[in-house]
Amino acid sequence: MKRRSFKVALFAFVALGLLASCTSHKDKINRVGKSSSKTGIKYSEDTYKPPKWRESEPAPGLVLIPGGTFLMGGGEKDIESSMNNRQRQVTVQSFYLDIMEVANVDWKEFLADVLRNDGGETRYEELYPDTNVWARDLAFNDPIAQTYYSHPAFNMYPVVGINWHQANEYCKWRTDKVNEVITEKDEEAITYPSYRLPTEAEWEYAARGLLESEIYSWEGKSLRNAKGKFRANFKRGRGDYAGWRGGDGKHMTDGYMITAPVGEFWPNDFGLYNMSGNVAEWTQDNYRLLAFEDVDDFNPYRRKGKTEIRPDDWLDDITYNNKESLLFNPDPLAPMENSDYDNVKVYRGGSWADIAYYLSPGVRRYFPADSSHATIGFRCAMIRVGSPD
Repeated sequence: MKRRSFKVALFAFVALGLLASCTSHKDKINRVGKSSSKTGIKYSEDTYKPPKWRESEPAPGLVLIPGGTFLMGGGEKDIESSMNNRQRQVTVQSFYLDIMEVANVDWKEFLADVLRNDGGETRYEELYPDTNVWARDLAFNDPIAQTYYSHPAFNMYPVVGINWHQANEYCKWRTDKVNEVITEKDEEAITYPSYRLPTEAEWEYAARGLLESEIYSWEGKSLRNAKGKFRANFKRGRGDYAGWRGGDGKHMTDGYMITAPVGEFWPNDFGLYNMSGNVAEWTQDNYRLLAFEDVDDFNPYRRKGKTEIRPDDWLDDITYNNKESLLFNPDPLAPMENSDYDNVKVYRGGSWADIAYYLSPGVRRYFPADSSHATIGFRCAMIRVGSPD
């Protein structure tokens, strides 16, 4: 018995030693010495002295998404015949992503600071969520419009009624505020990179949680877990936003007719909540029908002013000769104006008002950047600096 205890203790000691050596190795390979390794000159204030830096913890609200290669696109059967998410292998650099969607309380904090310091009431009104996104001519959603953002009961629910431009303003403000906290403690401290919207490639990679061959953000095809509870907040079918409350009411319903709190349901393997369902989310990218065939295969991203005009095969490709397409141009040899196309952004993920098809991470849709909707929210991302993991 003593001999076995000794072996266990010895194994633990060796394991800790190996762990420590790995950690120290990672620290050393990215550590700047006291002198230049290329000139031998000692670093000093009179010559050059590099700032002290070590791997930092994730910025507030974020979790590390270790980069990698995955098959972007695909998923469920293309019921809309849009053909805009053809599978392609790409690589995404390591980055950070919000664990949860930006909530009403987060937006209220933002607007309170704007009202105090940045433009006063005019800018406050410009950034206020559009509560009319809940309005319907043939539905009595008036109480939701009146309370969803203003009432504290909805503080931890995802903010909606936010357009793409407003979401970007929040990212800029959040960057400033987080770094202010750091520099107040140490004026020479190295600040965090900027918060921003994720690219659609980053969003999909994070949503898949390393399960690239799965239909949803979890393992398997079932929309319920082992106990029979729904894994996400979505619409089951026509008129069914919550699930039939049969039996004990715990297993046949997700419990929410509209949105749910941002920390509800189960996180995926990266620890991210509601990457499928609750609210769909803005991404950085401009929408183009065939973006997957044109963007780079490393950190793919669709910028402004880029279009897929191919006069040689225009008549042979039915997807171009389609007035419903954002790429339609009656004269393929004439230059296409980009202003209208650059206003159309990609949003990802299903929402509380979407059927299960839209819960698949590969499904992509588009919406005008200057418009908002009751089903679209967002979360922030940030580049990972330093070691990739």
